[in-house]
Amino acid sequence: MLKEYERAFSYIQKVVDVILVCLCWLFAYVIRFKLFDNAEVGLDLLFLSITPVICFLTYWNFLKEGLYYSQRYNSSYSELFKVIKANVYTIVTFVILLYFFAENRLSRMTIVLYFGVSTFAFVISKILIRNYLKRMREKGKNLRFVTLVGNNPNILTYIDVVRNHKNSGIKIGNWLDSDGLNEESDISALGTISDLYVVSYKSEDKHKEGIFLKNHYNSVTPIKIIPDLSYSLVGHVIEDFEGVPLLSYNEPSFSLFEMLLKSIIDKVVVSIGIFLISPVLITIALAVKLTSRGPVLYGQERITENGRKFNMWKFRSMRPARKNEDLNTWESKGNPRITKIGTFLRKTSIDELPQLFNILLGDMSLVGPRPERTHFVNKFKNEIPNYMLRHKMKAGLTGWAQVNGLRGDTSIEERIKFDIFYIRNWSIWLDIKIIILTFIKGFINDNAY
Repeated sequence: MLKEYERAFSYIQKVVDVILVCLCWLFAYVIRFKLFDNAEVGLDLLFLSITPVICFLTYWNFLKEGLYYSQRYNSSYSELFKVIKANVYTIVTFVILLYFFAENRLSRMTIVLYFGVSTFAFVISKILIRNYLKRMREKGKNLRFVTLVGNNPNILTYIDVVRNHKNSGIKIGNWLDSDGLNEESDISALGTISDLYVVSYKSEDKHKEGIFLKNHYNSVTPIKIIPDLSYSLVGHVIEDFEGVPLLSYNEPSFSLFEMLLKSIIDKVVVSIGIFLISPVLITIALAVKLTSRGPVLYGQERITENGRKFNMWKFRSMRPARKNEDLNTWESKGNPRITKIGTFLRKTSIDELPQLFNILLGDMSLVGPRPERTHFVNKFKNEIPNYMLRHKMKAGLTGWAQVNGLRGDTSIEERIKFDIFYIRNWSIWLDIKIIILTFIKGFINDNAY
């Protein structure tokens, strides 16, 4: 019964979205060509012929983003982000098609109007649908009763997620074969008919999972498996390779769109920043050159995403090393090679500013785990657990560890924890938060030498 209801509701959403596309497209066309300008002959026919195309593109992208499936497992923010992303894909594809088949026939203003109005309309419609479902579930309708099966502690995490998403309509009905874990979660067995089984056993009891699946393979009740991801610290990705399911451990689940957006923001912000502080950069370069012998910039081999090597640039803050001096030493207080102006540059982190050009070159990002020297990467990867996981993302000018005080000669183990947290929980908003905290907390580094 629940499946039939969900299919009917999905169909209604598709119809509503098509109607919204038509209304928004008509609105944009009327505003642009009927109220403020006279449309050329034949444009009405072009408008009508384009309408099915934009309806199909919207439907396809919404379907691809999973917006016509049940959203009870997704937060409202996640759903709205998918709506905006799908509409962006629609507009980009639409503009490309117009370029090839109807160049210069429709104004850019029409497309901009449609994008703004349709995005607003879709967001409002999804909010209204969520509020409607919330009221239904408060009345005891559209609920899904789940039976938990297994003794893996990750079921406790699942329960926490369910409890934090009260509007999902998911109710825990029972917990079988829990080995006492149900006492920790305060789950009371309701004894209801299950709409879904959620199964997860410890690795040493995996055979029990197989027995359960064998006994229920002929059941009409859906079964979901929570895999043991205790070793997957920075995320995981589930792929389908020609019908073969593949689970990737320690693979961040960033989409190509999200990484492209991060890269665009990096380059736009950095380009503006370099232009604004160019007098400062020139002044510092002159000060370095005039106060000590040697080059203005110092390039040092570092490791970034996926273990790739690159030259990270800094304003030189030390005198050039002599032949008998070891360059592979950990930074510590009282290094005699540091120049007078170098002390100031390091203390204020101004020596890091040339890394803005590393960001433009694509070696680094504004935010990410700070890159380490090759020598120490090779050393730490064999000494510190999970060290190499920090290279699952592009190195950054600032990072989550740095804004939490882990800079300079501080605990590497603690830095790794913060770096892994950042990668696992990455979002554009987290990047913005880190950038703001970097400015609020200032560039003064008490641990810099």
